[in-house]
Amino acid sequence: MSTEEKRTDHKQKTILGYDYSNNEHMKILLYLFIGGTAALVEWALFWWFDNSMNMNYLVATATAFLLATVYHYLLGNIFVFDSGARYKKGKEFSLVLLVSVVGLLLNLLLMYVFVSMLGLPAMLSKCVASCIVVVWNYGSRKKWIF
Repeated sequence: MSTEEKRTDHKQKTILGYDYSNNEHMKILLYLFIGGTAALVEWALFWWFDNSMNMNYLVATATAFLLATVYHYLLGNIFVFDSGARYKKGKEFSLVLLVSVVGLLLNLLLMYVFVSMLGLPAMLSKCVASCIVVVWNYGSRKKWIF
């Protein structure tokens, strides 16, 4: 099997026998689904860290974000993106980490503005910040990494 053939096999994405490898609409829907479940994971962890563990809201934000990012990276590589298609795995992971750090910094900035400056509830702020950061995450991963 040639390198080109292996690469084609690597890129094939199927669910229940349906090949959606070249269907960008399906990939966006799956990204939104995975992102939605990752958001639920992040929000649940944030709530637990903030309320049950009594962490500072910024520490809770960072911890929940990082754990949800790992969850999202793993599922995104399985169902949406072609991991290793553009870069070797090590470089790809480094780029995902860079994008995630920028997303985390944006998340922390938004949380600070919403909670400390505007006085909004932490959980509401977390949900709004997540919705804003998802746009950065998808766009940057799609354009620069996968």
